[in-house]
Amino acid sequence: MLIIIKKGFVKQILISFIIVIFCLLVYEHISSDKVAAVMARGNTVIVIDAGHGGRDPGAVYGTIYEKNINLDVAKRLQKILKRKDYKVVMTRSKDVNLVNWKDNGSYQRASLWQRAYISKKKNAAILVSIHCNSDSRGAFFGPQTFYHPRSGRGRNLAVSIQEELIKVRYTRRKAIPGNYYLLNNTYSTTVIVELGYLSNSKDRNFLSSPEFRQKFAQAIADGICKIY
Repeated sequence: MLIIIKKGFVKQILISFIIVIFCLLVYEHISSDKVAAVMARGNTVIVIDAGHGGRDPGAVYGTIYEKNINLDVAKRLQKILKRKDYKVVMTRSKDVNLVNWKDNGSYQRASLWQRAYISKKKNAAILVSIHCNSDSRGAFFGPQTFYHPRSGRGRNLAVSIQEELIKVRYTRRKAIPGNYYLLNNTYSTTVIVELGYLSNSKDRNFLSSPEFRQKFAQAIADGICKIY
């Protein structure tokens, strides 16, 4: 029996076959990307540095100490990142002195040295140092993120985090380069996050609120996840 197959029908079959193969390849590529992303997260060490601590309170407004806000936000950030399968290292998990020795007569400088050392020892990909700001007039407000002026990755991470932070507390402040010890003395991609000004009443209310501390922690995590 002679079977006649029209050319148009054959063409349709070939096109359908090509589409199916293409879809399978795309799916496989997307799936492999997802697996690679999860594996990358599992191998990415992030050091979270709660600024100050112990004998060093940081900025102070009445009974509100910067060191306590930094630590609370750092712990919240730690939980979020762990749920996303990142390896997280804390420079401190309690209100303690990181060191009991001085560098050039300064406990604070020695403490900064120790924080940088922890990131090197843990071979961290990222170091995020969390702080609060203050000024004498109380006129300044809003979060700001700093990076090393010659670090492209640092700039990208700082910009990404800043974009998320201003969704929580709007400001025209942008991520900018800074000349700070941690930025100058670490091998990891390092950023310093100033959450806001304790000297500003509105910022202070935000920073004193557990709800907004959680939002700040989530914003930092979202900024990290966009880059890594």
